Amino acid sequence: MLVDFCLAYVGSRKAVMIACKNFRTQFAIERARYAAARGASLLMLMPPYHGVSLNADAPSRPDRFGRIADAAKIWVPVLNALLSSVTLTMSFLVRLAGEMPRFSYFNIEVPFAAAKPRTLTGAGGEAILGPYDGEEAITMMPHLDAGASGTIPGALLPDLLLPVIDHHTRGHRREAALPVVN
Repeated sequence: MLVDFCLAYVGSRKAVMIACKNFRTQFAIERARYAAARGASLLMLMPPYHGVSLNADAPSRPDRFGRIADAAKIWVPVLNALLSSVTLTMSFLVRLAGEMPRFSYFNIEVPFAAAKPRTLTGAGGEAILGPYDGEEAITMMPHLDAGASGTIPGALLPDLLLPVIDHHTRGHRREAALPVVN
């Protein structure tokens, strides 16, 4: 299985986040337990969906997310993306972070997302530890400007993106915007 290969390859050198999604809650719980038992540091969750027209209703989401997180017992960033065709409102994300301590990180991949990190941290306060840009770093600078903690770009060029985040965090926006040349 790919999860086993990746976790064995990385070992304990770096944190590994495993996407854990399935329309069936029990299957997602089994995947979460499997990944956590093999050393995953985080699980990426998104709302249950199966194509554009079949997705879960809003009242079922907090319970479902909580059951998966409780099964894995590790941090669970939430992916807020159009891919699922499910709208996760800022109030829903704030509620999730406030009621369930494993939910403090959010990967935001929705239109007009650049304003959302500041809105999310403003509404959620200390319960929100990290709103992240998730558009493969394409929108990273506007997200950093709006209070994002970083980016979740998959495996896309982490060595090139880290200096951008480091410069931005130190308040050197001009240097952060310059291309990295080796």
